[in-house]
Amino acid sequence: MNNKNESCDRIGNLILIGLSHKTAPVETRELFSLPQSQISGFYERLLEAGVDESVYVSTCNRVEIYMTADDVETAVETIKKLMEFFTKLPHEQFKSSVYTKYGTDAVRHLLGVASSLDSMVVGENEITGQIKNSFRDAVDCNTTGPVLNRLFHRAFTTSKRVRTETGISRNPLSIASIAVDQGKAVFPDLSDRSVLLIGAGEMGELILKYLVKEKLSNITIANRTVENAERICEEIGYDADVIPFAKLDQALAEVDIVISSVTAPHHVISADDVREIMLDRDDNSLFLIDIAVPRNVEPSVEDIDNVFLYNIDSLREIADNNLKCRMLEIDKANCIIDEEVADFVCWYDEHCLAPTIAALKNKFNEIRLNEIQKYTKKKLKHLSEKDLQIIEELTGQIMKKTLHNPIMNLKKYTTYDDETKIDEGQRFNAKFVEDLFTKC
Repeated sequence: MNNKNESCDRIGNLILIGLSHKTAPVETRELFSLPQSQISGFYERLLEAGVDESVYVSTCNRVEIYMTADDVETAVETIKKLMEFFTKLPHEQFKSSVYTKYGTDAVRHLLGVASSLDSMVVGENEITGQIKNSFRDAVDCNTTGPVLNRLFHRAFTTSKRVRTETGISRNPLSIASIAVDQGKAVFPDLSDRSVLLIGAGEMGELILKYLVKEKLSNITIANRTVENAERICEEIGYDADVIPFAKLDQALAEVDIVISSVTAPHHVISADDVREIMLDRDDNSLFLIDIAVPRNVEPSVEDIDNVFLYNIDSLREIADNNLKCRMLEIDKANCIIDEEVADFVCWYDEHCLAPTIAALKNKFNEIRLNEIQKYTKKKLKHLSEKDLQIIEELTGQIMKKTLHNPIMNLKKYTTYDDETKIDEGQRFNAKFVEDLFTKC
């Protein structure tokens, strides 16, 4: 694990320890993924070790622990020991895979992760829901507090902003979703369209599952074995029509979309077949998705009017172009993250100063009320209730204006840029001011 940077961070008690697909293979990551039954026990051990707040995040590509603790070094050592305990591995075997971040670095990391900038597929939408589930578990275990509650909600807000204000999630990357999008370009409303699946290839089935969500009017499956066809029906949750390969020509003439993924040494659908079929379709378009290698559909089919053909390479080319478009949005996303990090840090500064500011206001108000009471009993006892109310309001305003500049300067001199080192005197600004008005 990395040692904490010597430059002091304003959120110095915030710690992140984790590993991800960028630092560890799946064989290592799965060792650190705790079963649900062990999570509450894990939180209890952190609490016993002096960790104030904690959230354990586990997704398919990462395991991370976010914590706040007064004694940062002890908290880090505790996590090392817990990692050894739960994985049954010595620290030396996994330390190169584990990263440690502190303060604003930890804040920026979480906001980036929640916005899917650190995902295996940049812009994917699942990560935010996975983090929400982990955070909900922590809340249920009562291990969060004001800092992590605020931080994780800030992460969810940032994720939403990145999705809505940039195009990072706009263009699909999966072959299946791209195939469906191309189908929508041909048939804007898929709900009244029919589809034919030829073969039981994995990608073909996946595309069919995506199409089922569009509420297709009819699905036909042509497969060599009835059992596989029935299995597909069960997986897609649709009572499809199952036909033998001998009836392919008839089915082609009746459907709008064809997904072909059968293993065959020759073209299953020829250009001549399609030309003949199109003569009887009254200019109705035919959309073919050829996922097979070798290809099932003769390439010259795409030259026929009202016929649209996509193979695995053309779909992958679209996916590659979509990925390039997403990558161009990363700078915009990082600008949003910078804004949200700055907002969180400002909140944290005020959160840390709140007890001092409250103490100052309470002390001044106590003095003010005591003096009013003292004078009311003696020198001001002749005044009416209305006059006393005016004095109450006046002294309250004087106190408020007197404290305004000291409080503003207190906030100013206890805040600093991420790259600025602070000395010991600055560390105790808030405490020093509070002590000035505390009776010895």
